[in-house]
Amino acid sequence: MQNRQYLPNTDQISIIAATILLAYAMAGFISFPEQQLRLEFWSIYVVFSLNAQSIIMIVASILAATGSDWLIRSHPLWNNKNTLEHWALPLLTALVLGFLIGRFEGGTYGWISYILGAAFLMVVLISEYITVNPADVRYPIAVTNLLAITYFLYLIFCVLIRFLDYRLLYTLPSIFFATLLVSLRSFKLRQPQKWSFSEALFISLMTTQLAAALHYWPISPLSFGLCLFGVAYALFLLIYQPNSNPRAKIGYLEPLVLLISSWLLAYWLK
Repeated sequence: MQNRQYLPNTDQISIIAATILLAYAMAGFISFPEQQLRLEFWSIYVVFSLNAQSIIMIVASILAATGSDWLIRSHPLWNNKNTLEHWALPLLTALVLGFLIGRFEGGTYGWISYILGAAFLMVVLISEYITVNPADVRYPIAVTNLLAITYFLYLIFCVLIRFLDYRLLYTLPSIFFATLLVSLRSFKLRQPQKWSFSEALFISLMTTQLAAALHYWPISPLSFGLCLFGVAYALFLLIYQPNSNPRAKIGYLEPLVLLISSWLLAYWLK
């Protein structure tokens, strides 16, 4: 029973992807005056701007998370387990897709974002479904797919945050929570038996401090994203590999090479 290979219902995946894409398509037809939400914390004023695009992004992200939950619960081996770990990547995918569509809406890049976003979303949902059963022979492939997509989306997210030129007050929480989600999911994929909260929190804090240091530097959005991506991914590899195989000293070389390569590329593209 445990070794059987299960695939999700194609109708469910199609409904989830179509609903999210339809929500983003509606952004071109829905408009209302931008609303300003003002909050005060210890004499610090924080202003949030709410428009049709931002609200649809929030709704689409929630739809992605709930859609993943619905899909995972249909797995024959689900057995009433917690589905929280399967929410993070679909949510991040929908969020990044919303940023891209909102930026390139109506043009060629907008259509490319739609197509690639739908493809990424479907791959993510299928891979998340497969990871419910660690005994599945396709489990290593699904984990590899999810890790690759996770950090690719994280790179795009960091680039977009820099490109949109948000204030430091908004940039740091966004980077922190995105890094936390990505790190938690990455550790959970490699070590399904436990949650690595302290390790993920450490990576998030280190990456956020770097984001604060780079915020006012005159570097390109791609360089900014590569610097954060290199640190986040290198720290994940550095923490995970010694724990998985303490005798593999060569494991320390991979994160070092990744970190140096990403920072050299960021310097070249500055």
